[in-house]
Amino acid sequence: MEKEPFQTDEQRRVSDLRHLYRSLTRMIRSDAVDTLLNHIVEDIVESTSLQRMVVLYYNQQDKTLESRVFYGFEEIQDIQVPFSQVNGLLKRAYADREPLNVLQASPPPAGQENKAVKCGIFKDDYSERKGANRRRHINVCYKDIDDPGKIEGFDHPYLKHYSLLTYYKHDQTVESLIGNASAFLIIPICEENTFYGYVLADKPANASHISYEDARIASSIVAHSAMAIGRAMKHREMMMRIAKQNEELSRHLEENEQLKTFYESIIQNLRSGLITADKDLNITHLNKAAVSLLGFSPAEIIGTPLISLFTSQEQEIREIFAGGGKCIDPKTGYLSEFKMVRKDKRPLPTEVCFSTILDKHGRITGLSCIFLDITQRKKMEKHLTRMDRLASLGELASGIAHEIRNPLAGIGGALQILSKQFNHDHPNHLIFKEVLDQVLRLDDFVKNLLQFARPSTPKFELLNIEDVIDSTLFLVANQISKKHIQLKVAHQPHQPDIQGDKNLLQQVFLNIIINALDAMDAGGKLEINVRWQQEEEPDSMAEDGMYCATRQNQILIEISDTGPGISEEDLDNIFNPFFTTKSQGTGLGLSITHRIIEQHRGTISVDSHPDTGTTFTITLPADR
Repeated sequence: MEKEPFQTDEQRRVSDLRHLYRSLTRMIRSDAVDTLLNHIVEDIVESTSLQRMVVLYYNQQDKTLESRVFYGFEEIQDIQVPFSQVNGLLKRAYADREPLNVLQASPPPAGQENKAVKCGIFKDDYSERKGANRRRHINVCYKDIDDPGKIEGFDHPYLKHYSLLTYYKHDQTVESLIGNASAFLIIPICEENTFYGYVLADKPANASHISYEDARIASSIVAHSAMAIGRAMKHREMMMRIAKQNEELSRHLEENEQLKTFYESIIQNLRSGLITADKDLNITHLNKAAVSLLGFSPAEIIGTPLISLFTSQEQEIREIFAGGGKCIDPKTGYLSEFKMVRKDKRPLPTEVCFSTILDKHGRITGLSCIFLDITQRKKMEKHLTRMDRLASLGELASGIAHEIRNPLAGIGGALQILSKQFNHDHPNHLIFKEVLDQVLRLDDFVKNLLQFARPSTPKFELLNIEDVIDSTLFLVANQISKKHIQLKVAHQPHQPDIQGDKNLLQQVFLNIIINALDAMDAGGKLEINVRWQQEEEPDSMAEDGMYCATRQNQILIEISDTGPGISEEDLDNIFNPFFTTKSQGTGLGLSITHRIIEQHRGTISVDSHPDTGTTFTITLPADR
């Protein structure tokens, strides 16, 4: 190896810096194959007298040979050629996995440059040619010779095995890179079972053969670097697998997140309430409908027992929950009607379906409760039941009224004739008068009964509700004054008119106001509020108008008193005929009121609690 006899201090510093730089880059980028290929060239240049080098990288995926690193060339010529088309010498080095030192025995005969090139390959006789030991000795190739006896001065005692190789000049992989060099070195970059490429090197300045020492050193450097390249490629392959797995994992996570969002959106936008509980039957989740219907926020209810949402009288619920949901059919669930408890302690009639939540082993891990507000359904059922009952009562009342009214007319006429036989101060005259008053009272009852059984057809006309209420208040002004009732009437300005029968509506307001005056003590308060629901307005039990019907373009009249209120048991019956809490009442006033409001396509409801007063709410469609 040609070396300078000594190095100056400056040269040593430059050399030390170069070694330090290579060490640092190896530490920093030990996984970069191109960096390691560059290090091979730098180390060979530093350690041998080789002047030109090119590193060819074998792309295992595409099965191509690609030029990666050039050193000592005036021009760089990139190549990318299928491995099946490379030079025969490269294929021989690949097959043997051993370095090949190519020598030019003698110039080829003139005119035969384009013919096939015959080469003599001499392999060493090293007995332990296994693994990395295969690259401890260098094979020699003599170009343009087919007989070792023709080699002048041939004396290589360790080269015992001779073989002949023929390749063709059109296989220009080597020559296209280093030209028609008289001698060059081919070192395969490989491990025992993995091939990474080649290092091609020569000394064009003096066209001399490459010494055995330079070939040994260069081969050792390549063999050592091949292990680092193998580790780098395994590291890169591992990182690519990790990156691919991370990509797949990210995709799965994104799909799972989208699926979670999808199902969460379905659950949260259900019209029915949904509550889930764990195996201890403590609430773990609820959707927006459940929050709206029950009035609890998630923070207030999560973690509380599910049974606390049901009334204590529901023995059926307790039997279901007693077994932790084991009595629930896993296929069909358990469907029934229950009363749930709102945050404000008001009962909520619901249709509930309980279902078990199972894990992948089929074990019960919790319970789901899907419930539907059936308040409107219950009202409709009650209304239909009431209508059926009223129809039957109407037919019965009509027959009775006719049978009673005719005899009453005769009795009343006879009493009037008989009473004339006595003076006004005669005791018998007073008796006849009292009997006649009771007959007249009974006749009024029969008239009301007939009106209930066969209500008159309303005579609709354009009305201002404010005028109807004012005329009604005029009729009871004397009673209001006598009991010193505080009257407050509030009308929303610019209210639309309605289509209605003035007399019938006046009867409605009169029945309600008289009941209120009778219920209040002296000094009570009577409030009448009239407003127009001009736009969509959700029902009081709904949120954002999502779960209950809305009302639009209606006149709403609220009549409130400060009387003793109505018990919960009586509230369900106040519109039933013949139901009354008054000693002198007939029980038909509110029944007739309800019938009149229905004839006007309106609604009437009552809200009352003992000792808090009563409020009747009437809605009538506005005239459009």
